[in-house]
Amino acid sequence: MGVEHKRITSALLRELRTSLVEHRDKELGSIYFGGGTPSLANPRDIAEIIETANSLVPLAKDAEITLESNPTSAEVRKMQEFKHAGVTRYSIGVQTLNDQTLQRMGRLHTGAEGLAAVDRARSLFPGKVTFDMIFGFEGQTLDRWRQELETALCHADGHISVYQLTVEPGTPLFRDRNAQRVVLPNGDLQAQMYESAVELCASKGFRHYEVSSYAASTESESVHNKGYWQGRQWIGIGPSAHSRFVDPRSGKRISSVRLPDIQRWAQMCESIGHGTAKLDTVSEAEAKQEAVVFGLRMLDGLTNSQFAGVSNGQILEEYLRMDQVRQYVDYGYLLYGGGRLAPTERGLQVIDSILVEIVP
Repeated sequence: MGVEHKRITSALLRELRTSLVEHRDKELGSIYFGGGTPSLANPRDIAEIIETANSLVPLAKDAEITLESNPTSAEVRKMQEFKHAGVTRYSIGVQTLNDQTLQRMGRLHTGAEGLAAVDRARSLFPGKVTFDMIFGFEGQTLDRWRQELETALCHADGHISVYQLTVEPGTPLFRDRNAQRVVLPNGDLQAQMYESAVELCASKGFRHYEVSSYAASTESESVHNKGYWQGRQWIGIGPSAHSRFVDPRSGKRISSVRLPDIQRWAQMCESIGHGTAKLDTVSEAEAKQEAVVFGLRMLDGLTNSQFAGVSNGQILEEYLRMDQVRQYVDYGYLLYGGGRLAPTERGLQVIDSILVEIVP
């Protein structure tokens, strides 16, 4: 039996107070309601969470407050209420415009309803709407993908995310693919789909600023997600939420994760004020590796000054395997100069393979 909304909200607020009380000297640059389906929540509860967070750690004047939503009719009807609650940016899980694919995925909306939800959000959150599209589905051809993305881009606001279908171990899709009951596009075709996304988004004025993210302007880029990629501190609230922050007492970098089971998490919050399952100190070696891995997800890359924040003053050239870096520069996959390391558009497509070679 599920945990009722009132109890969840109460536990979230308790954990929020416990977690933020020691960070009162900071400023909140963003809040992100994601994971699960936060748009099913009562807008009054969302408002209370935002107000409580602001009372503990002040929100920046231009703070970005994002809420993830599915494009079902019930959730679309609540958009106006979420805006009144304090949400400033809306993220919609469109995923595909193909109705058969949506049905196979167990989604409750059609492609047309997905686009209608985007249009409605644009009227309420102009310049602050994003949605996601996925490529690599069974039976999808390059032409069909291009047509689908072109249609979606005609409805896009300031931001769009484009992901390759991920086949997670243990899922029905994983088993079906391994048993050859499902045949997905091969690697070459998926690479062409990725390249088409870059091309089509650029033709509509969307800059490819991160592996899966495209924005019409710097102001439309995701402040919250850039915080992850740029190594900023964040605190996660709720079941399975992850955090990365500097302990204000010890000065050490901390990594933590909350309990995944919602019942156990709620009980622990009620008992001791938080549902933390694991808390670890992040070593300097781990912090340096994370800085490079996340920093090179962005086309702007990583600077020595950013890296120095976690490396005790060490610069990129002293840390990375520079022979391999220079080789990738010569091949046209990386740019390095002026204290900045960044992928080229070509390098961004294969950045995971590059990282294996350049990070010690």
